[in-house]
Amino acid sequence: MKKILLSAVAVLAAMSVNAQEIGGLDGTAVGLTSEASAVTAGTVLASTENVTCSALYDDNFKSTGFGDGYAFTINGTDYSVSGLGVQGSTNGPGTAASEGTYPTTGCIYRFTVAKDGYLYVLHKGSNNKNYVVWEEMARIPYYFAMEDGAQSSTVYSYDLTELEGASYYDEEIGGYFITEGYAIQQPIQYIPSFTSAGASIIKFPVYEGCRYDVHATGSKMTLVSYIFSEADDVTVTTGFATLYAPGTSGISNVTVNNAEDANAPYYNLQGQRVNKDAKGILIQNGKKFINK
Repeated sequence: MKKILLSAVAVLAAMSVNAQEIGGLDGTAVGLTSEASAVTAGTVLASTENVTCSALYDDNFKSTGFGDGYAFTINGTDYSVSGLGVQGSTNGPGTAASEGTYPTTGCIYRFTVAKDGYLYVLHKGSNNKNYVVWEEMARIPYYFAMEDGAQSSTVYSYDLTELEGASYYDEEIGGYFITEGYAIQQPIQYIPSFTSAGASIIKFPVYEGCRYDVHATGSKMTLVSYIFSEADDVTVTTGFATLYAPGTSGISNVTVNNAEDANAPYYNLQGQRVNKDAKGILIQNGKKFINK
């Protein structure tokens, strides 16, 4: 298996793997250290042929590694991300982002795109962090997946693209109701608590000439690398689990605990609560089954 070390380069030039471009965020290569220092708005953090990643606002950034020996596998090729990762100091906006208010400060990453395609943002997901993606200052839905903090085969994934126009907003929970104990305030992702950080991906379509801003709400986002492809043809795995594969959709592995509740509510693939006699693919206790 071919292995490419990303941590040795500052800004990756266009790197093609079956037409994919991979940008690794090597903080040390752009002058960052483990101690946060001032970075001005517009500073390029990584760049490939069709995508430039930069800091949207002035902030103090540091270089923070993902972990020795860690690797993402992209379409069967192993890419070490040891040493990769940058993080700002100012929390992204909290409730304002969930209400659709565009951020005016914080650790915000801007992706400027020169061609239509798909962007896969690889980052270090942490417990109970929420994420927002903006296209030209307007919120857009996205696909989100994260392996659990114990680095196991368990992946929590949500296709938030299917929530557009949903009518199952729950006032008590304050979000779009997905399954018992969990809610998504579209397009922000609420995830259960983990013991440690895990590999995570945010994926969404992009268009020529548009700008995309990505950040965590009420926290800082540790960005590791990104992938750009003209087609939805990228499979991303870790040493433990598959985060994304072409055609991935729906809601999976959304569980309250390991014990199954026979009286737990039923949901369809759109996350809407339904009667147990409803026909088609249903979800109960985080598991899908066909009810004929």
